[in-house]
Amino acid sequence: MSQSTPDTRRERKKAEMQLHIMQSAMNLFRVKGFENTTMEAIAEAADVAKRTLYSYFPAKEALVSAYWLNNVRQKSDLLPLLLESYPDTRSRLIAVFLSAAEGFNAEPEFARIHFSYQFQQIGSSKNPQLGSAFVKFLSVVIEAGQRENDIRNDITATALAIQIMLNFTAICLMWFSDPESFSLDERLTHAVNCFIDGAGKMKGGIRED
Repeated sequence: MSQSTPDTRRERKKAEMQLHIMQSAMNLFRVKGFENTTMEAIAEAADVAKRTLYSYFPAKEALVSAYWLNNVRQKSDLLPLLLESYPDTRSRLIAVFLSAAEGFNAEPEFARIHFSYQFQQIGSSKNPQLGSAFVKFLSVVIEAGQRENDIRNDITATALAIQIMLNFTAICLMWFSDPESFSLDERLTHAVNCFIDGAGKMKGGIRED
Protein backbone atom coordinates (compact mmCIF):
# COMPACT_ATOMS: atom_id res chain seq x y z
CA MET A 1 0.00 0.00 0.00
CA SER A 2 1.40 3.39 -1.00
CA GLN A 3 1.76 6.02 1.68
CA SER A 4 1.37 9.75 1.32
CA THR A 5 4.54 11.78 1.64
CA PRO A 6 4.66 14.61 4.19
CA ASP A 7 4.40 17.16 1.36
CA THR A 8 1.36 15.39 -0.09
CA ARG A 9 -0.36 15.26 3.29
CA ARG A 10 0.48 18.90 3.90
CA GLU A 11 -0.96 19.96 0.55
CA ARG A 12 -4.09 17.89 1.13
CA LYS A 13 -4.66 19.45 4.56
CA LYS A 14 -4.05 22.89 3.10
CA ALA A 15 -6.63 22.26 0.37
CA GLU A 16 -9.12 20.94 2.93
CA MET A 17 -8.67 24.03 5.10
CA GLN A 18 -9.06 26.32 2.11
CA LEU A 19 -12.29 24.59 1.12
CA HIS A 20 -13.60 24.70 4.70
CA ILE A 21 -12.96 28.45 4.99
CA MET A 22 -14.49 29.11 1.58
CA GLN A 23 -17.65 27.16 2.39
CA SER A 24 -17.99 28.89 5.75
CA ALA A 25 -17.68 32.28 4.07
CA MET A 26 -20.18 31.50 1.31
CA ASN A 27 -22.71 30.34 3.91
CA LEU A 28 -22.34 33.67 5.72
CA PHE A 29 -22.58 35.67 2.49
CA ARG A 30 -25.85 33.95 1.59
CA VAL A 31 -27.35 34.53 5.05
CA LYS A 32 -26.05 37.99 5.97
CA GLY A 33 -25.10 39.38 2.59
CA PHE A 34 -21.64 40.04 1.20
CA GLU A 35 -21.38 43.64 2.36
CA ASN A 36 -22.60 42.85 5.88
CA THR A 37 -20.10 40.03 6.42
CA THR A 38 -16.69 40.88 7.88
CA MET A 39 -13.48 38.92 7.70
CA GLU A 40 -13.67 38.64 11.49
CA ALA A 41 -17.07 36.94 11.22
CA ILE A 42 -15.71 34.55 8.60
CA ALA A 43 -12.77 33.60 10.83
CA GLU A 44 -15.16 32.95 13.71
CA ALA A 45 -17.54 30.87 11.57
CA ALA A 46 -14.65 28.80 10.21
CA ASP A 47 -13.12 28.52 13.69
CA VAL A 48 -9.72 29.74 12.52
CA ALA A 49 -7.47 32.60 13.57
CA LYS A 50 -7.65 35.80 11.53
CA ARG A 51 -4.02 35.33 10.59
CA THR A 52 -4.85 31.91 9.19
CA LEU A 53 -7.79 33.31 7.24
CA TYR A 54 -5.68 36.08 5.69
CA SER A 55 -2.93 33.62 4.81
CA TYR A 56 -5.40 31.82 2.56
CA PHE A 57 -7.58 34.71 1.39
CA PRO A 58 -6.44 38.35 1.45
CA ALA A 59 -9.96 39.74 1.01
CA LYS A 60 -13.63 38.76 0.92
CA GLU A 61 -13.58 39.03 -2.86
CA ALA A 62 -10.89 36.35 -3.00
CA LEU A 63 -13.23 33.95 -1.20
CA VAL A 64 -15.99 34.47 -3.75
CA SER A 65 -13.51 34.10 -6.59
CA ALA A 66 -12.23 30.85 -5.09
CA TYR A 67 -15.82 29.61 -4.96
CA TRP A 68 -16.32 30.18 -8.69
CA LEU A 69 -12.94 28.71 -9.63
CA ASN A 70 -13.72 25.65 -7.54
CA ASN A 71 -16.91 25.21 -9.57
CA VAL A 72 -14.81 25.32 -12.75
CA ARG A 73 -12.49 22.62 -11.41
CA GLN A 74 -15.48 20.41 -10.60
CA LYS A 75 -16.84 20.84 -14.11
CA SER A 76 -13.49 19.76 -15.53
CA ASP A 77 -14.55 16.20 -14.77
CA LEU A 78 -17.26 16.64 -17.41
CA LEU A 79 -14.81 17.54 -20.20
CA PRO A 80 -14.79 14.09 -21.84
CA LEU A 81 -18.60 14.19 -22.04
CA LEU A 82 -18.49 17.73 -23.46
CA LEU A 83 -16.04 16.72 -26.18
CA GLU A 84 -18.18 13.74 -27.11
CA SER A 85 -21.50 15.58 -27.03
CA TYR A 86 -20.60 18.47 -29.35
CA PRO A 87 -19.10 18.10 -32.84
CA ASP A 88 -16.68 21.04 -33.00
CA THR A 89 -14.89 23.74 -31.05
CA ARG A 90 -17.51 26.38 -31.79
CA SER A 91 -20.38 24.37 -30.30
CA ARG A 92 -18.25 23.26 -27.35
CA LEU A 93 -17.21 26.80 -26.42
CA ILE A 94 -20.77 28.05 -26.77
CA ALA A 95 -21.99 25.23 -24.51
CA VAL A 96 -19.34 26.12 -21.88
CA PHE A 97 -20.16 29.84 -21.96
CA LEU A 98 -23.93 29.38 -21.86
CA SER A 99 -23.58 26.95 -18.96
CA ALA A 100 -21.56 29.61 -17.12
CA ALA A 101 -24.17 32.25 -17.97
CA GLU A 102 -26.83 30.06 -16.38
CA GLY A 103 -24.83 30.09 -13.15
CA PHE A 104 -24.38 33.86 -13.35
CA ASN A 105 -28.12 34.36 -13.62
CA ALA A 106 -28.60 32.14 -10.56
CA GLU A 107 -26.09 34.05 -8.38
CA PRO A 108 -25.41 37.35 -10.17
CA GLU A 109 -23.92 39.18 -7.16
CA PHE A 110 -21.30 36.53 -6.49
CA ALA A 111 -20.51 36.22 -10.19
CA ARG A 112 -20.03 39.99 -10.48
CA ILE A 113 -17.71 40.04 -7.45
CA HIS A 114 -15.66 37.18 -8.85
CA PHE A 115 -15.17 38.74 -12.27
CA SER A 116 -14.45 42.20 -10.91
CA TYR A 117 -11.80 40.75 -8.61
CA GLN A 118 -10.37 38.56 -11.35
CA PHE A 119 -10.11 41.48 -13.77
CA GLN A 120 -8.40 43.66 -11.16
CA GLN A 121 -5.82 40.98 -10.46
CA ILE A 122 -4.76 40.36 -14.06
CA GLY A 123 -0.97 40.52 -14.17
CA SER A 124 -0.64 40.62 -10.40
CA SER A 125 2.30 38.60 -9.07
CA LYS A 126 0.31 38.05 -5.88
CA ASN A 127 -2.28 35.98 -7.72
CA PRO A 128 -0.46 34.21 -10.59
CA GLN A 129 -2.96 31.33 -10.60
CA LEU A 130 -6.06 33.50 -10.74
CA GLY A 131 -8.25 32.30 -13.58
CA SER A 132 -5.85 29.47 -14.43
CA ALA A 133 -8.52 26.82 -13.82
CA PHE A 134 -10.78 28.32 -16.49
CA VAL A 135 -7.86 28.82 -18.88
CA LYS A 136 -6.84 25.18 -18.44
CA PHE A 137 -10.44 24.11 -19.04
CA LEU A 138 -10.65 26.14 -22.26
CA SER A 139 -7.19 24.95 -23.33
CA VAL A 140 -8.38 21.34 -23.29
CA VAL A 141 -11.34 22.25 -25.50
CA ILE A 142 -9.09 24.14 -27.93
CA GLU A 143 -6.43 21.41 -27.98
CA ALA A 144 -9.11 18.94 -29.03
CA GLY A 145 -10.07 21.29 -31.85
CA GLN A 146 -6.43 21.56 -32.94
CA ARG A 147 -6.12 17.77 -33.08
CA GLU A 148 -9.27 17.66 -35.19
CA ASN A 149 -7.95 20.41 -37.50
CA ASP A 150 -10.85 22.57 -36.42
CA ILE A 151 -8.63 25.28 -34.89
CA ARG A 152 -5.34 26.75 -36.15
CA ASN A 153 -2.31 25.20 -34.47
CA ASP A 154 0.32 27.89 -35.14
CA ILE A 155 -0.78 29.55 -31.88
CA THR A 156 -0.66 27.61 -28.61
CA ALA A 157 -3.91 26.41 -27.10
CA THR A 158 -3.08 28.31 -23.91
CA ALA A 159 -2.65 31.61 -25.77
CA LEU A 160 -5.95 31.10 -27.58
CA ALA A 161 -7.64 30.13 -24.32
CA ILE A 162 -6.42 33.31 -22.63
CA GLN A 163 -7.74 35.40 -25.51
CA ILE A 164 -11.25 33.95 -25.44
CA MET A 165 -11.24 34.02 -21.62
CA LEU A 166 -10.49 37.75 -21.65
CA ASN A 167 -13.30 38.35 -24.14
CA PHE A 168 -15.62 36.29 -21.95
CA THR A 169 -14.61 38.23 -18.84
CA ALA A 170 -15.08 41.64 -20.48
CA ILE A 171 -18.57 40.75 -21.74
CA CYS A 172 -19.60 39.45 -18.34
CA LEU A 173 -18.39 42.60 -16.59
CA MET A 174 -20.40 44.76 -19.00
CA TRP A 175 -23.47 42.62 -18.41
CA PHE A 176 -23.11 42.77 -14.62
CA SER A 177 -23.13 46.57 -14.75
CA ASP A 178 -26.46 46.58 -16.62
CA PRO A 179 -28.07 43.15 -17.12
CA GLU A 180 -31.00 44.64 -19.04
CA SER A 181 -28.81 46.24 -21.71
CA PHE A 182 -28.23 43.07 -23.73
CA SER A 183 -28.74 39.32 -23.75
CA LEU A 184 -25.75 37.63 -22.13
CA ASP A 185 -26.39 34.39 -24.03
CA GLU A 186 -26.49 36.18 -27.38
CA ARG A 187 -23.40 38.28 -26.71
CA LEU A 188 -21.36 35.27 -25.55
CA THR A 189 -22.44 33.28 -28.59
CA HIS A 190 -21.42 36.21 -30.79
CA ALA A 191 -18.02 36.35 -29.06
CA VAL A 192 -17.39 32.68 -29.80
CA ASN A 193 -18.40 33.15 -33.43
CA CYS A 194 -16.00 36.09 -33.77
CA PHE A 195 -13.26 34.06 -32.10
CA ILE A 196 -13.75 31.14 -34.49
CA ASP A 197 -14.45 33.10 -37.68
CA GLY A 198 -12.40 36.22 -37.07
CA ALA A 199 -13.56 39.76 -37.73
CA GLY A 200 -12.39 40.03 -41.34
CA LYS A 201 -14.91 40.10 -44.17
CA MET A 202 -15.67 36.94 -46.06
CA LYS A 203 -15.74 37.07 -49.87
CA GLY A 204 -16.81 34.02 -51.78
CA GLY A 205 -16.20 31.88 -48.71
CA ILE A 206 -12.60 33.13 -48.48
CA ARG A 207 -11.41 35.53 -45.83
CA GLU A 208 -10.01 38.82 -47.00
CA ASP A 209 -6.71 39.34 -45.13
